[in-house]
Amino acid sequence: MLVLALSLFPPGSAADRPAVPLTAMDYIQIEQLVHRLHLSLDYCTNGGRDFADLFIPGGEYVIDSGEGQPSVRNTRAQLIELAGGPDCSITRSPPRSYILHAAENLVIEPAPGGARGTSYAIYPAREGKYFKDDIAGQVGLYFDEYVRTDAGWRFRSRRHVQRVDPDALAARMAPGIPHQESQPKP
Repeated sequence: MLVLALSLFPPGSAADRPAVPLTAMDYIQIEQLVHRLHLSLDYCTNGGRDFADLFIPGGEYVIDSGEGQPSVRNTRAQLIELAGGPDCSITRSPPRSYILHAAENLVIEPAPGGARGTSYAIYPAREGKYFKDDIAGQVGLYFDEYVRTDAGWRFRSRRHVQRVDPDALAARMAPGIPHQESQPKP
């Protein structure tokens, strides 16, 4: 089960400022960022470096299966490795060669210090085969935090939560609620 926990941002950070409205171009650029993330992750472009470049320094990708031990990648080397780099060999053999990622029904909203997004985590079949029999179709949700940088919008974090408590999701999606990360109960 998921519960809302304390914000990830330290006092006095950009997160303490009110959320700034997003422009239509911000929404488009964030959507493109999400699409680039999936393509670079699935195809290990540029040896995984394209994937890592979509995160700010110290940005993180978290896989939370709900067992209380989330897997966190928060260094450039770990992000490159997650995408299959630097040699990409893992992406060419099963079961990894069958995995694809998609974010559907992406909801983007302003948040203190940038923006946040929530979407369905979808693992479609590739070549008629799935990553694993029990990992296909919708596999939880993605919770994203985005920040605007000199290079454009980037991920502060992406958290893939595989088991989602509907009440925690409803609270997170409520208008006017400051961004708070969903965490599993111990």
